[in-house]
Amino acid sequence: MGTHHPDHPSAKPFILFTAGATSYELVQYLGLRGSGELLIARRHYADTPGDLVLIKRLQDAGDELGRARLREEVKLLMRLSHPAIAQVFLVRVHEGVPHLVMEFVDGQSLETLVSYAALRRRPLSEAFTAYVGAEVADALHHAHTLEDDRGRPLGLVHRDVSPRALRLDGRGYVKLSDFSLSWARLPGRVATEAHVVRGDLAYASPEALLRRPLDGRSDLFSLGVVLLELLTGLHLLDLEPVERAALASGPLPETELLVAESPSWLSAPMMAARMACFSPLHVEQVTATVSSPLRAILSRLLRREPEERFQTALELRDALRAVLAGRGYAYGPPEAAREAAQVRQEARSRRRSADVLSSEDVRPTAFGPRDAYAAGS
Repeated sequence: MGTHHPDHPSAKPFILFTAGATSYELVQYLGLRGSGELLIARRHYADTPGDLVLIKRLQDAGDELGRARLREEVKLLMRLSHPAIAQVFLVRVHEGVPHLVMEFVDGQSLETLVSYAALRRRPLSEAFTAYVGAEVADALHHAHTLEDDRGRPLGLVHRDVSPRALRLDGRGYVKLSDFSLSWARLPGRVATEAHVVRGDLAYASPEALLRRPLDGRSDLFSLGVVLLELLTGLHLLDLEPVERAALASGPLPETELLVAESPSWLSAPMMAARMACFSPLHVEQVTATVSSPLRAILSRLLRREPEERFQTALELRDALRAVLAGRGYAYGPPEAAREAAQVRQEARSRRRSADVLSSEDVRPTAFGPRDAYAAGS
């Protein structure tokens, strides 16, 4: 695409494009993410520097598939309006390439926080996990219940609820981002190829890995995998008994042709094989030290059959808020911000005090490279 991403900032600002009296100066190139390239830019109103924004430049906009995906994404984004969903400001076509200008969420991705927690050898607290889960569930409820102009349900499914798509800003507020891989009932929407799994494979639901029809309950399973990782530092599909069973059984015949749209730490057939081997017993075992209310929520979320999970994000949100209310003390954005800062500080102290880090210390618990968006956090 001829992307300009200088290794060293030049003395002269590089202006990506202008829109009216507003210009967008490149601050940092972040790399590929989902269906496009991510960049951080600073808005300048006339000659006055403004705030930072996140710009997504669609990767495959040169063909009709790319243009159709962009139209679908923009239609969805323009309908989303929730404090826990990163806002989209405008779409601009520059040099034939569409650019989405979105809210820049300062802070850290949950992927980064999980990595810090692994480095300090202690996961996030139950209160933090319940708080994040309730905020994301509320955002998903808004997304799942969106309607079109005629009041018909859009049936939106995010399809990529993962630690990289979730951020905690500097004030402790949770933001769900990147609806570019979502599905919805929109005219002219582009169907994903039958053998392709979209989103982060490591957080895909069983039905997504089997390429079955999806609804909002698929996102709830993905959120359950995230919450389990926050709470225990363990990933559902990396549990030793699950891995052993999958190696013994091998890929399922119906999944042998599956491919992931985005790179992952395991092939799609092997990921599906592990998913087929996990059971509620595994969830019970890894949450043995978790309080009963939160343990019951995770057990219900991480069920292979959608009918056995929470049926709506609203139901999940209320259950998680009840857990928080029953703890006897307030836990909200200020407390979450303090805990995130403490985790980061303890991880960095441990890293500084260690002469040599073992591979276990720096194990990428989110099973992939650290989120480029969070590289400066």
